[in-house]
Amino acid sequence: MFNRSVPSFFGKPTSERPFCEDCECPMVLSRLEPDKPGSDLRTYACLMCAATESIIVAIS
Repeated sequence: MFNRSVPSFFGKPTSERPFCEDCECPMVLSRLEPDKPGSDLRTYACLMCAATESIIVAIS
C-alpha cells in the first residue's frame, strides 16, 4: 500500500528519540501516517507512563 519504510527506534540511540515530557523516559514510534503531501504525522509513545506525543515531519 505505502512505499515508505517505517523507521524502528528500538535500536537507535536515545539521542535520536524524543523524551517523554511527563517522566523523561525515551519514547518509541508507535504510529506513522501520511499527513499533507511531503510530510508524515508521527506519534510517539512512552512505554513507562503511556503518554503520547504527535509531530509532523517533512519527508523527502
